[in-house]
Amino acid sequence: MILFITLWSCNSPTKKEHSTEIVKGSEQSYSNFENYISTLDQIPLPLETNPFGQLPETSKNFDKNTFGKYKHTWTSQPLGIYYRDGNTIGIIDCGIGDWGLVPFLTTYDLKGNKIDSTGFYDKSGQDMGYEAIEHVTFNTDRTITVLDTVKRWDFNQDETDIIKGSLKMTAGKVEYRVLDNGRIEKKYKK
Repeated sequence: MILFITLWSCNSPTKKEHSTEIVKGSEQSYSNFENYISTLDQIPLPLETNPFGQLPETSKNFDKNTFGKYKHTWTSQPLGIYYRDGNTIGIIDCGIGDWGLVPFLTTYDLKGNKIDSTGFYDKSGQDMGYEAIEHVTFNTDRTITVLDTVKRWDFNQDETDIIKGSLKMTAGKVEYRVLDNGRIEKKYKK
């Protein structure tokens, strides 16, 4: 008897209707994503920026309702489309940082499913005894280069001020690459 009920429920029309609803939901989601990206502008490349730099004013007429669904967590507006190929799309959104807008990259499949995301300002900031700035370049070949300069000073004995002449400065380079599958690869360079 239990076997009969199980077999009957697996073949019931209710199950088939439910699975059709899931497909319709996916089609609706795909349609929403397509509609959303149609409101975004292509970003002119190469794009060079830093925490003090101005980003281009693009995608002013973006769909605010669907932005909430597809945006990077810490962002408040889209910048636009970084790249689009036959399988994936990369969208740059902007969050508000200490000195201005901060770019975040998110990659999706063409149905709107998130593949990967990252931010690029890992070191930029200023505090007593610390100052760093990163310069980011989004290239046409789906590579992103981050060059940084970090300045550090030693503190006096009671740690209330820096010691003059104790400046130590370093420079670094990080490269990101968006792979064919939409994953974002990070490589440190010296």
